Amino acid sequence: KISLYIQKISIIVFSWFCFVTFAFAEVSSFEVTSRQPYAGGLQFGDVGAYEEIRGRIYYEIDPANPLNQVIVDLELAPLNARGMIELSGDIEIITPVNLDNGNNVAIIDIPNRGNRISLRFNKPNANEPIGDGFLMNQGYTLVWVGWEFDIDRGLSIDVPSTIENQAMPIAGLGFAAVRDIGSWIKYSSDTLISADHLISFGLSQSGRYLRNYLYLGFNTDESGRKVYDGMIPHIAGSSKIDLNRRGAEPVSQGQYIETSYPFADEAYTDPVTGLSEGLLENPRASQNQPRIFYTNSAVEYWGGGRVAALVHTSPDGSQDLNLPENVRFYFLAGTQHGPGPFPPVEPGNGQFSNNPLDYWWHMRALLVALTDWVTDDVAPPASAHPKLEDNTLVRPDQVNFPDIPGAHTLANVSARNRADNPLLENQGGAGAALPLLVPQVDQNGNDMSGLLHPELIVPLATYTGWNFNNPGIGDPDQLFPLAGSYIAFAPNREARESTNDPRLSIEERYINKQDFLDKISIATQESIDARYILASDKNDVMERASQHWDFLRD
Repeated sequence: KISLYIQKISIIVFSWFCFVTFAFAEVSSFEVTSRQPYAGGLQFGDVGAYEEIRGRIYYEIDPANPLNQVIVDLELAPLNARGMIELSGDIEIITPVNLDNGNNVAIIDIPNRGNRISLRFNKPNANEPIGDGFLMNQGYTLVWVGWEFDIDRGLSIDVPSTIENQAMPIAGLGFAAVRDIGSWIKYSSDTLISADHLISFGLSQSGRYLRNYLYLGFNTDESGRKVYDGMIPHIAGSSKIDLNRRGAEPVSQGQYIETSYPFADEAYTDPVTGLSEGLLENPRASQNQPRIFYTNSAVEYWGGGRVAALVHTSPDGSQDLNLPENVRFYFLAGTQHGPGPFPPVEPGNGQFSNNPLDYWWHMRALLVALTDWVTDDVAPPASAHPKLEDNTLVRPDQVNFPDIPGAHTLANVSARNRADNPLLENQGGAGAALPLLVPQVDQNGNDMSGLLHPELIVPLATYTGWNFNNPGIGDPDQLFPLAGSYIAFAPNREARESTNDPRLSIEERYINKQDFLDKISIATQESIDARYILASDKNDVMERASQHWDFLRD
């Protein structure tokens, strides 16, 4: 593999530009427009140096292949002389210079509105834009490919338009592009890079993309082979994406408009329509399923109609479901869609400060666990999510949230209605009310179940997956999109009693800072033992907890 890689790169040593054509059914050619050392040639542990490659990938899609015919308006696409549909998109790659030093796993990052997202595993910041190089030290090859046509900047794709009906873009070809780039890397000998194992990662919009990708059966390539071995649809809830229809607008935020039946992976009878279908259990998707980690914050339970609970409950929300053997579900308890700033800042768009609880420590451990599962068949950590059977999953009006000063009532929050599914009879019951089930909380107002962060187990604050609008920006009875709340404990009993705060103060909980840190250390080690945090990250988790104490006590 390394010799093939060197042969490809040697083409551009002098010109920094290459165009290579070859005969591989779905990917017809690639064009390299730039190649340079990544991070200035920085050495990443035993893996060594990485390099960054940018270019263009060209596809030919067979309109006669039954696997492609789920794409809306495919029959209206213009064809080339070989009877194929042509499209092209951006591609970017960060890969070890010596592939033999890598881990033989490529992460295909599904860009969110054209933006790279998987580098968040590195925990970058303003001072260290590449973060701690976690992904590189692990030896991953990273690939970004354009799939979305309706963006102004970032990685995009050019899809053909219909030859009639006002020349509308055939947006669903964006699913075929992600399928075919994976198949090209995994099975072709004529590639820029290769890997025996592929993991796909999508976040929010692109997490919803991955759920739709699975549902439509795109994890089987045109030759009938499995494409992705593992997949992490992150913070997508039970929603999909608006991509495979005439006039699609995938760039939309997808609030309250993208959650359609089926919600769960396996087929369960829908009381609204009488149908029985699953995201994975349907004729298109039943073959070549990857191993899947669904990861969701508390926001995906509470807000935006994403109703994360429907991934692990029946369509009417009346009973818990057993997940398929190839699926795990991890609720990142007490977190918001994306961690808020730390130290916490004053309330802005919401009535409380945004929630800063950092779930990326858990995400790093889960990525390693998924990698071990797909490469060495090592069983992953157990799923962790709220359940009806133990009353950790309840209706909003059943949440025992403490009477914190200024906290809004939760009883009236709703998930609104189902979106339409044009593949099913009667649009899959479009317009029917979605059941809303949310995590139950403890006496502090913190989620009781799921994957618990050490600072939820040993808290200094209440962390929620909801935050109502600041009256200055909107209806104060409506949730601000994608935000959670941070509500610190009072420093002492006197301060607590002066505001009638029912939560114990910091001084009533901990003898001193060392007592707090000792408890955090124990909680962190328990998470490490359960494989929900990496041992190598313990010091950083402890340091963040120490900074939090100082922030509240100074």
